[in-house]
Amino acid sequence: MKAVIGTAGHIDHGKSALVRALSGIDTDRLPEERARGISIELGFAHLDLPGGERAGIVDVPGHERFIRHMLAGAHGFDLVILVVAADDGVMPQTEEHFEIVHLLGVKRVVFAITKIDVADAARVAEVRDEIEILCAGTPSEQAPVVELSAIGGQGVEELRELLISMLAGLSHEQDSRPLRIPVDRVFVMKGHGTVVTGTALTGSVAPGDEVEILPRGERVRVRDVQVHGASVERAWAGQRVALNLGGIAKDGIARGDTVAVAQGDLRTERFNARVEIRPLAGRAVRSHERVRVYLATREILGRIVWLDDVSEVAPRSSAYAQIVLNETGVAGPGDRFVIRDETASRTLGGGSVLVSRARKPRRPDGRLTPLLEALESGDAVSQIHAFLKLAPGLGLPASEISSGLGLAGEDIAAALAHSEGLCALPGGSKALLVSLSTRYEAYMDAMVSAVADFHRRHPEQAGMDLEALRNSLEPPVDGKLFRGIIDDVEARSRLRRRGSTLMIPGHEVSMKSEDESEAERLYEVVSKAGSMPPTLKQLEEDLGLDSRRVALLTQVLSERGRLVKVSTELFFTAEVVSAMERTLRGFLAERGEISAAEFRDLITASRKYCIPLLDYFDRGGVTVRVGDVRKLRG
Repeated sequence: MKAVIGTAGHIDHGKSALVRALSGIDTDRLPEERARGISIELGFAHLDLPGGERAGIVDVPGHERFIRHMLAGAHGFDLVILVVAADDGVMPQTEEHFEIVHLLGVKRVVFAITKIDVADAARVAEVRDEIEILCAGTPSEQAPVVELSAIGGQGVEELRELLISMLAGLSHEQDSRPLRIPVDRVFVMKGHGTVVTGTALTGSVAPGDEVEILPRGERVRVRDVQVHGASVERAWAGQRVALNLGGIAKDGIARGDTVAVAQGDLRTERFNARVEIRPLAGRAVRSHERVRVYLATREILGRIVWLDDVSEVAPRSSAYAQIVLNETGVAGPGDRFVIRDETASRTLGGGSVLVSRARKPRRPDGRLTPLLEALESGDAVSQIHAFLKLAPGLGLPASEISSGLGLAGEDIAAALAHSEGLCALPGGSKALLVSLSTRYEAYMDAMVSAVADFHRRHPEQAGMDLEALRNSLEPPVDGKLFRGIIDDVEARSRLRRRGSTLMIPGHEVSMKSEDESEAERLYEVVSKAGSMPPTLKQLEEDLGLDSRRVALLTQVLSERGRLVKVSTELFFTAEVVSAMERTLRGFLAERGEISAAEFRDLITASRKYCIPLLDYFDRGGVTVRVGDVRKLRG
């Protein structure tokens, strides 16, 4: 079964004894634990269920000094047994563990009043009242309570049946999201190598899979997968999983790391969240206060920054915050976390991740709150809108939206199909790039404005170079995507492209009267030369102009269709090129092929001109070269 049961409660209230009574497994495996009679580390067992299924059990230590161990094991619980001893009643760690269970969003809770064999009925009734007070105003105030003795056996079967019935309503569908297993234990198995264990939060894993160790980034291969001590072909989200990893030593991975199949970067140093401050905090939590952050199995120092000009948040209140980490953590959308004070002496609160890779907030202006509200409670379209507004750049790949929001690919495709405010950008690389329609329209407007401005500043030039335009625009986009956008803009008749030059449709090159005179002089020189025009260098000498001036004049005349650029050094008049093409087509229609020497004689020009002309006709699709001859293309 894809389910994990956890224990919680004060030290020496009988958590491990209860697990042993339910499962027959002693979770105190360390010699020190057995010698001292207390749990120090996480313990693991399983509960046999009807039909041969099993649910995992994680037994957590109850001592306040080991609260970080408790937090490392408490993520991923589907059901929690909160243990309260009849002789002690509700104690400080009972309260803190209960708060942690609440903050981690565990909805199935059962209270077990243990050690009823050492307390009378009146005392047990008092403990029931204490539990009722503890739960008041929380989702657990209707949680069932079972009275039992793990040593004597009274009530154990009743608890077992209750657990079975509560788990029967639990449904873990096969999770199509990428794998994530926060590591809570690392050890070496003789003859096998490094083994890690953890509760699979998302996805699935099978022997042979390549996985990544986050936040380190090292890739390793899974040799074997076990669930409850037995090898399986595949393990799924919601199960306690042991992985035998190849190619990594024990000191290459530790509790707090995450085994993942990457789809989008889950590593983060700041995330946005809704944070609830709990009564145990005992005071308001100020903005920029240093805190300890517990993300899955990892503990990281950091700061809490309340957003949109909130300076502090009192107990029993919540607000949006950015959690800034001192080191890289791993987080996904919806992940629950807990914060404690810097000295780790008390739990302050916790919450749920909304934006796992957030940007540093700008000055408070009230705009973040509605976007975070949409992420927290909006539909898929609203969430994507808000996510894109919070992100830099023109758009995001669908895979990054999926990992950032926890949405399936089909949900993103449906949002694109039904929302005019979203659009898929043309081009892109492997992943679909999604943008806000308004942001994309603004980018296209900026493109057109930049080209129009170029025309105003350089009326003598045909247009703006494509790469120069791309480099002038914000936000930056890669070349392949930019070309796709240019195709779209051209299809909308907002720009026209000629080679690598972009222009406004209808734009005509214009020059001053003295420039027009020089252009006419240049044209006459080229025209008189017929099929053997001067090179650019010769034109500079003949006209007494510098190279930049000649280049500008030939470019303008080419844009006007009066000259044709055949090679980097040769320009012919359009009339001469058209006449040559007609003559060449006629010859090939009659003879089928033509050599360079035959073409030279045909146009009465030297080889200096005929070879560039033949290459020009090849490029233009008139002819095709076959060996040493040309033939008509097609």
